[in-house]
Amino acid sequence: MNLRFIAAIVCTGLLLLAGCRPLEQSRREEEAPPSVRKEEPKAPLSTYEKTFNPARYDQEIRDVQRTHEITEEKGTVRSEEDSLVVESEIAQGFRVQIFATPNIDEANAMKMAAAQRVIEDSIYVVFDPPLYKVRLGDFQTRVEANQKLATLVDKGFPDAWVVSDRIVLRKSVRVRASEIPPTEK
Repeated sequence: MNLRFIAAIVCTGLLLLAGCRPLEQSRREEEAPPSVRKEEPKAPLSTYEKTFNPARYDQEIRDVQRTHEITEEKGTVRSEEDSLVVESEIAQGFRVQIFATPNIDEANAMKMAAAQRVIEDSIYVVFDPPLYKVRLGDFQTRVEANQKLATLVDKGFPDAWVVSDRIVLRKSVRVRASEIPPTEK
């Protein structure tokens, strides 16, 4: 009798599991929007790997190219005004890292959120495999970076910390229009 009871429980359990599965699948299909219901063939990972370029996520380069004209002769960056020349130089310095993730979308979302809270400093997304790191500022000394770190913690970035990084030093120089060589005008 004990054996019959166990067999009946096992059979009942199997019938319940078999009956619930199609109901679960149909419920998922009903909840999904029409564009998601139809499964499109997925491309193999190798096609994404061939077209992936981490450099295109470097927003700083796009911003500089949009707002400034880069001149190769002097290595200066010229703004739209004829009398203002912005010189940039790469140097070793410090930045404040506020976020790190393996997902580029999360990194860009955090960059946008940080841009709304902190408008006075440049924000960068740096790809250091396997992570995308969101970093803020261009500080020449650790003291400057630590001062900014305190304000960032107050603004809602409690996990922020100072890191050594290559920074962009920008210096605006006023130049008379008559002093600018004709090739740069």
